[in-house]
Amino acid sequence: MSTPAEPGEQLSRAERRLVEHLEIVRASPPRADRSLVRRVVRRARWQRALREPLQLIGAIAAVVVEGVAGLLGVRRGRRR
Repeated sequence: MSTPAEPGEQLSRAERRLVEHLEIVRASPPRADRSLVRRVVRRARWQRALREPLQLIGAIAAVVVEGVAGLLGVRRGRRR
């Protein structure tokens, strides 16, 4: 993506909106309140801790469904 500072180049509507949003962010510096950062980090940590067990449960459930479908003779197409 090119920069909007290049002369003679037209920006798309989305690029113009992005530039407007970035100007608003640039005009208002971040607050000293760190509570949002703490909450986001805390949630990211517990989500990371739960990711692997949930993936394992999903894999086991998929194997069970495939096994039951195989026993019943139901053919299922692979979705990837």
